[in-house]
Amino acid sequence: MREFELHAKLAETLGQEAARAALDALIAEWGGCRLDIPNGTASRKRRRDAEIRRMYRSGADLLMLRGRFGLSDRHLRRILSYRPESRAGEGVC
Repeated sequence: MREFELHAKLAETLGQEAARAALDALIAEWGGCRLDIPNGTASRKRRRDAEIRRMYRSGADLLMLRGRFGLSDRHLRRILSYRPESRAGEGVC
């Protein structure tokens, strides 16, 4: 996407002034880098998994979680047993 296209897209949501500021910040931080913009799948799954863990700690059983989220018992157990690891050392550009 070219700069003017990105500015136009941002302006639709943020307005002209905020779009210019956002675009300037993006260029200053990552100008010249190839960026892969996530489609949101991973962040949605992290939020879903956090909600599953919260509900389970609050007393929900696997049967209720299975019905609400449409996941197998095995997958729910995998989510519930997850222990986050450090993400140190990930590069920016």
